[in-house]
Order: sequence, then C-alpha cells, then structure tokens
Amino acid sequence: MTAWRVVLAEDEALMAQMMADMLTEMQIEVSVAHDGREALLLAGANRPDLILLDCMMPELDGFEVAAALKANPETQDIPIIFLTARGRVEDKIRGLELGAEDYLIKPVRREEMLARVRNVLRRLESRRATAPPESSLMRGRLEVMGLPNIVQVLETERRTGTLRLTHDGRRGEILFLEGRVAYAVEGDRQGEAAVYRMLAWDTGDFELEQTSGSGPVSAQIVRSNQSLLVEGMRRLDELPGLRKAIGSPDGPIRMFAVFREGLLRRTLPSGFHQLVKLCDGTHGLSQLLEASTLDEWTALTHLARFVKLGMLEHGVAAKRASPRLGVQVPVEFISLKDFKAARSLDVSARGMFLRTSQVYPVGEEVLVRFSLPGVARPFKAVGRVTWSSPTDTPQGLPAGMGVQFLDLEGQGQGVIELYVVELLLDRVLADQGEDDA
Repeated sequence: MTAWRVVLAEDEALMAQMMADMLTEMQIEVSVAHDGREALLLAGANRPDLILLDCMMPELDGFEVAAALKANPETQDIPIIFLTARGRVEDKIRGLELGAEDYLIKPVRREEMLARVRNVLRRLESRRATAPPESSLMRGRLEVMGLPNIVQVLETERRTGTLRLTHDGRRGEILFLEGRVAYAVEGDRQGEAAVYRMLAWDTGDFELEQTSGSGPVSAQIVRSNQSLLVEGMRRLDELPGLRKAIGSPDGPIRMFAVFREGLLRRTLPSGFHQLVKLCDGTHGLSQLLEASTLDEWTALTHLARFVKLGMLEHGVAAKRASPRLGVQVPVEFISLKDFKAARSLDVSARGMFLRTSQVYPVGEEVLVRFSLPGVARPFKAVGRVTWSSPTDTPQGLPAGMGVQFLDLEGQGQGVIELYVVELLLDRVLADQGEDDA
C-alpha cells in the first residue's frame, strides 16, 4: 500500500524535527505545520491519514484547529492525536468531544509515540474496511478517558445514545437516556453487573452512537449515575481483599458434592445458581469469574463465603474432608477422672472442637454427650483428644480441644453430616438474600 500521510502541527522547531524524524522511521510521509492556520491549509490540501496537533500554537490553538477540521466535511473524518504539555482532565474531555483519538504528553518518548501512532493507523485501516456509522457522536480510547469520566460528561450534557465499549476482545453497551445510565449489557452480564465489569476496563475503545429506545428489563438500571459509580469504585477497591480471603486455589475450584447438590436442589437466583454449578471442579478461578454472569466483586464475595464456611475443597476444609459447623448447644464430656460441661462446639461427622478452658491432654480418650436442635435423639460418642489449649493461642485459635470420634453410636455420623449441611446451606442462602436486599 502507499505510505501513510501525516500532518504534524508543532510550533517548537526542535520538537517538530525530532517527532518528524521518529515518524519517518515508520515510512510515514510527514508534513510539518508551525501554527494553527498552516495546519488547516495542509490538512485541506494533503488530506492526510492522521494529524498530530499541538494544543498550544500561535494563530489558532489545537482545539480551534480541531473544531474547524470537524466542521469541514472534507476533513471531519481525519483522526487527530493531541500533543500537550498538560495532562488536565478538562483538556482531555474537550479534545475527545472534538473527536480526538488519543493524547500524547510532551516531552514525547519515542516508543510511546510510535506505538500510539501505529495503533491509530491500525484502527483507521480497520474502520475503512468496515465503514463506521455516521451516527457516531463521540469516540476515543479508554486509556485517555475512563468510563467514570465518560459517564460524568454524558450526564452533564444530558446526552441520549448508546455507548459501545471494547476491551481485550470483549464488548459492552450502555444506553444513556438524557444523561442517565438506563440499561447495560456486557456478554451475559446485564444491568449493574455489566457496568461494574466495564468500570474495570482501563484499555480499549469507546464510541457513542445516536440511538434511542430501551433495553430488556433484566438489563435495566435504577441507581443514579453517582450511586452507580461510587458503588462500582468501592467494589473495585475491595477486589484485592476478596482474592486474598479466597487464597490461591491450586487448579479447579470444587465445592463438596454434598453442598453443591444441596444448593442446586433449592430455588436460587439465576446468577447464584450458575456460580454454584460452575464450582464443579472443571474451572479455575479466572475461568469461573469469566464464565459467571455475576460481576467479579459479587462472585468473589460468594466464593470467599464458601471458603469461610468450609464448603470448597480448598485449604483446611480439603484436609478435613467433612463439613463442620459451630453450634451453641450444651455438651458434656468426661474422662476417667472427672465430668465437665461446656456451651459451645464445632461439630462434624468426624469429630468436634469443644470451646472450653477445661481441657484434657492430647491422646486422652473421652466420652461426649450432646443434643442438636431439631434432632430427637441425643448423641453419645467415644473420642480421642487430638489438640488442646486452656487459653486462646497467639495464632488466634480459641481455648478448647479437638476430639476425633472413635465410635459414634448408631447412624450418628450420617445424621450429623446432614444436620451440618442443611444449616450451612440455610446460612449461605440467608447471607445471599442480605446481599440482594
């Protein structure tokens, strides 16, 4: 193909020469303008593929030149990259509203300038192959102007249209009605979940098209723009803490079958139901978050709760291999020496942790008796002390002792496991309901 043609509008001679030399390395034909009026003349005469436009120039500044170019049907489609010594948000907003593709902050680093120019020319080549809609009102790069700033600009100007965003192969749309975010879709995510997902996009393209109408009810948003942005930024801030709470699961994420099957038998909100199904041992964390219709914060919040309740085959729960639940019920325990009582225990089908300061030494065998609410028959079991401490430990473990069941009477193991599972599932669903409230 023929060489790309670029007009470089820069009034500082040394800067202009340096940048022209850089562009020539890319086999680009460069025409240099030393003021705003000369830039307009060269743009009209040469019809360049791209204009690099200094914001501060004699005769006409860069913004005035850009406005004149966009007002002329012959030059309105020429991409513009602004050159500026200032990185003020107000300047970026003004430039993007005038149709600028990108910004370069002076002094310009060679690698950055060549990369930015190459990206714009690559997009231009793609646009020419798939002619962009004439209804486009505003377009730019998310690196230059992020979604929070775009929302604020469109709200201030009470714009109506569809904002289309692309990032790393993903696409999303937000419908604005008189400046208000009304509907949003990103992949399988709809409504607020879609907006929260797109708020994390810091690279890619955006374009506002003049459209009207409405979207599906499931994608509707009732929050105010400000509330939506504040909530979205809060969620972004909390993501590192949630990931830390989950830890670093090695390989696929798997929920214990007894929990997963128990949850899936119940009536669940669609996004939560899908997340539980995805915890089947075939998805790693990144794959699971990508496949979920929930936004990342909501999905991670649920996963962190699953980890805390010991519902995932991960960390301590994987070693324990049996669900455990803290219950506030009377429990009695006796050794060959004396009989004692406590008010609280963590129980599983394999053993219990007695919260008490009256402990027995490790290795001693004990007899325990306790009843669980809603279970008719009391439980009696022989166990062996596997860990004990009469005081809270520096590691944060409470005073008490761990007892491994050696001989649980009758069908006790199955009854306890079912009891623990059902109460844990009730707790998960109660917490999930609070999140949705």
